[in-house]
Amino acid sequence: MYSFFFRPILGLFCFLPLVAKAQFVSATLGISGLTCSMCSYAVQTELEHLTFVEKAVLDLNTNIAVIQFKPDQKVNMQQVVDAVYKAGFSIAYTEADFIFNQQAIADQFIFSYDGFNYQFLKPTLLVLNGKTTLKFLGKKHLRKKAYSFWARMIKETLNGKTKAEVETLYHVTL
Repeated sequence: MYSFFFRPILGLFCFLPLVAKAQFVSATLGISGLTCSMCSYAVQTELEHLTFVEKAVLDLNTNIAVIQFKPDQKVNMQQVVDAVYKAGFSIAYTEADFIFNQQAIADQFIFSYDGFNYQFLKPTLLVLNGKTTLKFLGKKHLRKKAYSFWARMIKETLNGKTKAEVETLYHVTL
């Protein structure tokens, strides 16, 4: 069953579906600066302290963390990112697998999940079904050079939004 929210489009309010019975199932993070097993352990420990994380596996050769989330648990991606920073490292990229059910999207489409809004920028698919990898585009989710590519588009989408709206908005692409 879908629930809906209002979104102004060209001065009109339209009903847009919220994603129902959907969830994040896993995430892959590129982590900058992992050089030893103690570094890896520090990040793994911080990630596994999150109540919705089932397990985190870090690979020192690739500097990648693969995180499995607990089924039927609400996932807060900001807490995932904050855990890496708390361990003393930064993120090169953030990708998360989300389960969709025939969700139609377009550029700047927004869906809501667990109190956060996710806005698509330049999506390559028009209908999302099943496990779909979302690439996060925020400053804390990418290296500086990669973020600079998206910065102008992100800034344009923030015009007219309140501070509260900005704090709960993630920008994603496919």
